[in-house]
Amino acid sequence: MPDIRKLAFDLNTLLACQGFNELFVSAGTPLRLSRILDSADEGLLPQVQGDNKGRLKYTNLTVLYNSERRVPFVSAYNIDGGLKVSGVRRAAGFKPDHRIDLDIQLSEEGFYDLITESTEFEIGHMAANNEMAWGEVAQLQSYQTFHFPNSVPQAERLNTGIWKTLETYIIDESATIPGHQQISVFSGPVLRSDDPPYKADNSFQVPLLFYKVIVFAAPSGIYSTAFIMSHEAKLRKDRLLVGVGPLGAAAPEVFGDFKYKKVFQVNISLLEEISGLDFSFPRVKKIKVPGDRNQIKAIRQIENAADATERERVLRNGEIPVNAIAMGHVATRDIQEKNFKLNIILP
Repeated sequence: MPDIRKLAFDLNTLLACQGFNELFVSAGTPLRLSRILDSADEGLLPQVQGDNKGRLKYTNLTVLYNSERRVPFVSAYNIDGGLKVSGVRRAAGFKPDHRIDLDIQLSEEGFYDLITESTEFEIGHMAANNEMAWGEVAQLQSYQTFHFPNSVPQAERLNTGIWKTLETYIIDESATIPGHQQISVFSGPVLRSDDPPYKADNSFQVPLLFYKVIVFAAPSGIYSTAFIMSHEAKLRKDRLLVGVGPLGAAAPEVFGDFKYKKVFQVNISLLEEISGLDFSFPRVKKIKVPGDRNQIKAIRQIENAADATERERVLRNGEIPVNAIAMGHVATRDIQEKNFKLNIILP
């Protein structure tokens, strides 16, 4: 009986991996990875042993890796909610991927070992091990998510809190789609040129925002929606960023009932605008989220689940706290129109 853990990280196994299935959601609606990056970003993909397009292929997962920033542009992966498997084990830790240069990968030697007094960062999955726990090769898929190129440093409260809640939500919700339990997910950090340096390693710019784009089928068509989260408030509070202080006040029913949806769900067009990535796929309808223009400012100020819960309550009940406008939580137009309910019902 082969050791699944060793097999998952074995170079020959990785070289044989087929990666993200672009036809997973619908055979007639390919989700082409070649659409996501522009030519400049394509030029930052690393040389990958066994792949002349610079893609890191795992089992039902492909990572488009930014060799300059040392984090992924995007982790693209497939989930079959009808084939969920429980009891899948975690790997003992993250490992480098030997198909690319070790010097362009963050690791526990040379980056995460800079932490001395407290847990400043956790190694945050983009495609999570529990999300990939499905099908006959659930354990192998789950282990393969523990490669450094599929990770980004995240503040502890984000990685083990709201971000994990979103991961669990995606897994559970994918199992509820009648007859269409296959979904595709695109996840990664929003990489911007003005991301601040990390205080313990000025060569590393810390991504402040993270996204997940979900593509799924419904009887009326193929749809996509996006969520954005941030750990900026926590990093500012702990003064982990160079030259950046604490944030102040100045500073279809499917996939629609996430606990914090009014806080974190945004239009894909807004994600595309701030990230420079392209998630517009032919024949895929984008779910429209009204009133999201002030969302990014609000998302950046949320430190933990308690903050998210309070904002959700405000938007759900139509309550307007005194400092809501100053904090950028509620647009004046929304106050006038009482526009607090997301229009996410599929046609």
